[in-house]
Order: sequence, then C-alpha cells, then structure tokens
Amino acid sequence: MEITNEQQDETPRLTQQDLAIAAFALAETFNSYLARYEAEQFEEMTKEQYEGSLNSLRGAFAKFDAICQAMNPPTTEEEETPTEGSSDDETQAPTEE
Repeated sequence: MEITNEQQDETPRLTQQDLAIAAFALAETFNSYLARYEAEQFEEMTKEQYEGSLNSLRGAFAKFDAICQAMNPPTTEEEETPTEGSSDDETQAPTEE
C-alpha cells in the first residue's frame, strides 16, 4: 500500500473557497430537493422523511455559511465603522447590544 501525504506540510488545508463550494453544493442540492418536494415526487421516501432531508440540508448549509462568514470578517472601513457625515437616517443593519 502506498502512503501519501507523509509530511503534514504538504497536506492541503481546508480553505474558505472549499467551504464556499460545499455551501454552494448544499444549496443546489436543497433547491433540487425542494423542486421535487413541491412536485410531490418523494421517490421511495415518505413526505415526512423528505421534509427531514430538506431540514438537514438547510441546517448544514447554514453551518457552512456561518463558518464562511466567520472566516471573512468585514474588511472595508465602511462595514466596520460609519463614515464621517453619516446620519441616523441611513439604512443600516440592526445591531444587538
């Protein structure tokens, strides 16, 4: 048997791009399942099992998406702090205190 990746330095690390691809794949799979669900094509599953699969896919996507967002914090000054001259009338995302 051939051993690969003997040195840890040569082992590729999990990247943000890898996580984004996984999240995209989960979203596409969810959309495919949702289309079949709406058409009531459950294949060999019951409706409840199919709904469980949809919920699992949604949850997995949310986790991957959260990891991607955590790995990519806001980098522009606009996202981190309000710009000079900004007023309270501007639309901003709500924050919890």
